[in-house]
Amino acid sequence: MLKIAAFIFLIITSSCGDLRTNQTALETINTVRFNSVSQIFKPTVILISIDGFRADYLDLYKPPTLLAWVKDGVRSEGLVPSFPTLTFPNHVSIVTGLRPGNHGIVGNKFYDEKRKQYYSMGDTAAVNDGSWYHGEPLWTAAEKQGMLSATCFWVGSEAKIGGIDPTYLKKYDGRISNDQRVSWVTEWLNLPEDRRPHFINLYFSDVDSAGHRFGPRAEETKQAVLAIDKSLSQLKSYIEKNNLDVQIIVVSDHGMKTVDKTIDISSVTKTSLKGFNHSGRGALVTFYSDDDSAIEKAYQDLKNIPGEFSVYKASEYPERWALNDHDRRGDIIVLGDPGVYIGFEEGFLANDIGTSNKATHGWDAKNTKELNGLFIATGSEFKKITENSQLKRT
Repeated sequence: MLKIAAFIFLIITSSCGDLRTNQTALETINTVRFNSVSQIFKPTVILISIDGFRADYLDLYKPPTLLAWVKDGVRSEGLVPSFPTLTFPNHVSIVTGLRPGNHGIVGNKFYDEKRKQYYSMGDTAAVNDGSWYHGEPLWTAAEKQGMLSATCFWVGSEAKIGGIDPTYLKKYDGRISNDQRVSWVTEWLNLPEDRRPHFINLYFSDVDSAGHRFGPRAEETKQAVLAIDKSLSQLKSYIEKNNLDVQIIVVSDHGMKTVDKTIDISSVTKTSLKGFNHSGRGALVTFYSDDDSAIEKAYQDLKNIPGEFSVYKASEYPERWALNDHDRRGDIIVLGDPGVYIGFEEGFLANDIGTSNKATHGWDAKNTKELNGLFIATGSEFKKITENSQLKRT
């Protein structure tokens, strides 16, 4: 995960019909910007995320467009996500090359003990506030060097991180069809050379949604994979028809695992954890307090609950998690074993498995390959790499 951002930056700097279908890619240009002369003939990279696309979906569901890109390029056995294996932390990791504990987005929701504020994926003001983000995303790095960039719904792209927006920016709207998203990308590729972005982000959410609701091996999840693949076939056809030298990288932020059981920790959340700030859901929950004695009491009470889960104080967090942000990492983490969901009493954090959630993610990827994501890359630059034996062609 950590090497992807550096790898993409190396590639782009090397070598010389639904809602709003009448909207054009140019409607979200921030200012009239142009590629610098030195950047015009650099490779074009399209970084595509299919949220929740488990690595083995390629073999299970055989999406033809993605498999064609595999045949002409490279794939990994699986992209191992950073901890926690959640959407927001890992999308920011992909474009910054930093672990969540370093780029600051340590969960889909978390509490900052210094700011005394929550960040939440459902809070537009927080998500679009650049002060929450550390590190530099690829679009910011590109723009600083005179290379135009474009984003379609990528996490953090609306936050003006480092004081710079992508030149072309699509604000998130989950109602926008996948075909329309692809259409915006082809519009960007059709711009004159001096205004054409050389780094483009594209995001899809349907596979993650289907996986949560129906499970990884459900027919609905298969159809979500194939529907996105069909939309991507339009991008593939456009690139081939116009003989464009475009580098395609397809990733996912995490995989998906079926929820097997729930462990109820409400006996502690009602007592010794009462008054703690908290964040997270399901696979793991994080608790925050500035009272050391309260932390110790809650920790011991949680440890006394039987079941397939672990309880950690901050001093015990595994080094591989790299949770270095002391203000946001929390004081106690309750982490289920893979497949185990942590449940709460109503009003604190509701147990939402059953009919609404058959599967989820967030657990430690070290303990299950089902949380591994996707990595595919194809294009002339990757052909050079494989010919030099730096990557193996599948």
